[in-house]
Amino acid sequence: MALLRHLALRCRDVEQSRRFYEETIGFRFVGYRPSGTSVDLSDGTLNITLLPYEGKERPRLEEGEEYIHFGVLVEDLEATWRRLRERGAHLEKTVKARDPLDAEAPPRIAFKVLDPDGNVIDVSADRGEWRGVEV
Repeated sequence: MALLRHLALRCRDVEQSRRFYEETIGFRFVGYRPSGTSVDLSDGTLNITLLPYEGKERPRLEEGEEYIHFGVLVEDLEATWRRLRERGAHLEKTVKARDPLDAEAPPRIAFKVLDPDGNVIDVSADRGEWRGVEV
């Protein structure tokens, strides 16, 4: 069986994305790559490398047509939602029902948010959110 342990994301502003993933999502900063322009983050099991992207502007795509979409499991959904909201992140909708989010009330189980580059992230506190996953 293969185990996912690394994900690389191209970012327009690596430092902005680092702050987003570190301060609001909760990944730990590991360090800069030897180039000094790329950053490694981790949750202790998965490594995420943020790489600079200087190509042409990517259009923002609707969920279902996005370039990448992944999920993170958090300990405290409400605290994560509040941090994202306070920092002005684009909070999308609930994960399963895809209902609009209430701007004043945190979702009960899971929600979608866009990172600074428009990548879709499912944020959940439900350990059974993704089939076949053991935590």
